[in-house]
Amino acid sequence: MSHKQLQIIYPTLDLFLYDLRSGLGGTAAEIELSRTSFGQKFPAEIRWDLFKQDSTFDVEYTELLKPANKRFIASRDSYSLEGYYYPVRLGDSYGLLLDCSVDNLTVPQPVAAFSMLKQEIAAQLNEQHATLGQTWLLSAIVPEPKPQKLEKIAQSCYKALVPEGNWTQDLGERQGQFLGGAIFETQRYRLVMKEGTAEAENIQDIQDSQHVVIILYPNEAAARKAAKFYGDWLRLFYYRHKILWCYGQSRLLKSRLSNYFINIQASLKLLRQEGSQNLDLQELQGTLGRVQDTLTPYTIDLSLLDFQSQTIKTNLGNYQKRRQRIVKKAGEGSDLAFLEELSAAATDNYLLQIQQDQEKLAKGLELLDTSIKTLGSRVEVEKAKNEKVFQTLVSFWGLTVTIYGSCSDSLDRLFTLQGRDHMFWSVGITTLAIVIATMGYYWQRKRF
Repeated sequence: MSHKQLQIIYPTLDLFLYDLRSGLGGTAAEIELSRTSFGQKFPAEIRWDLFKQDSTFDVEYTELLKPANKRFIASRDSYSLEGYYYPVRLGDSYGLLLDCSVDNLTVPQPVAAFSMLKQEIAAQLNEQHATLGQTWLLSAIVPEPKPQKLEKIAQSCYKALVPEGNWTQDLGERQGQFLGGAIFETQRYRLVMKEGTAEAENIQDIQDSQHVVIILYPNEAAARKAAKFYGDWLRLFYYRHKILWCYGQSRLLKSRLSNYFINIQASLKLLRQEGSQNLDLQELQGTLGRVQDTLTPYTIDLSLLDFQSQTIKTNLGNYQKRRQRIVKKAGEGSDLAFLEELSAAATDNYLLQIQQDQEKLAKGLELLDTSIKTLGSRVEVEKAKNEKVFQTLVSFWGLTVTIYGSCSDSLDRLFTLQGRDHMFWSVGITTLAIVIATMGYYWQRKRF
């Protein structure tokens, strides 16, 4: 049976979308740009009131609208639809729950309805995308479900939402029970950042992340009870995406730090080259300047790498607490053990990788400091050499002038008595003095 023929009741599609409000040290102008970007995901009539509650400096969770959600009705492909916007502020980010469902609690619908619901949500969002991450939550009622049939229905729902998805690969072992129904979690996460990347305009340039949760309820009572969990899911998914976003940022920082390190090595190559005793002073000074200019951004990015690690730890702790709260709130008949997989990945993979990168890149900071000291010493040595050579050249010139001055009068008398023009001999003596001084200059340079 194709997914178009399978029947479900009250198909509902929820998009949990997250945008970054402000990064570390974000300016007022940057926050305003983030508000503009987030506001474009709403109809014009909502934007006017969207940020009136967004004036607190440090806040954990704040609803941005009064009343808290803005409802809408629509129609698409002969379906009557209903839904609502529920925007919040979550610390340094914005969150949006955008809900859309078929407005019928009794008549069975084909699972293909999820494809239509996705189109409606995209239209409601003005085709805008998340800057931090997003999760799709599909839910429906399947009366008197047979366990062996539930996964087939869930797979068909997933195919309707993500036609290009690979159910077996994306699902893995992530399934359980929730409020007497079945719950499935699919995910796909991989880095797509190209080697050598130093900047990224959006998160999609760094990582490909897709997260879909499917819940099939046994009856309407369970579906109504599940509505009390939306606030919990909103927070849980936020912590998840913040962890993945921070890990993506850590990869960008590692790439940038690696680029700095390559520049440092290129500069140090100058000191190791053959015949480095005769390095040009200007070239040394230029190299020293470039290495010094690298010190500040390298130090800052290394600190930001540690900041990403600490942020992952904070959100991992919040994720674990929220997961435990959901499990306790759901009570018996629920099994959400599969949600622990993210905790294991964050601890055993993301945090460990960042720690290893920090240790290795910290050596680069030590090398950078050593390079600056070494290059500084070489510059001083070359400057001292040049000053010594200059002093020697002045001495030679002084000696030449003295000799010429001593001989000048005697030559004048001699040439006068002999009736000869002494101009030719004066030029010759002067030229000889210049040659002697120049030879002395290069001899001194060779010595040093």
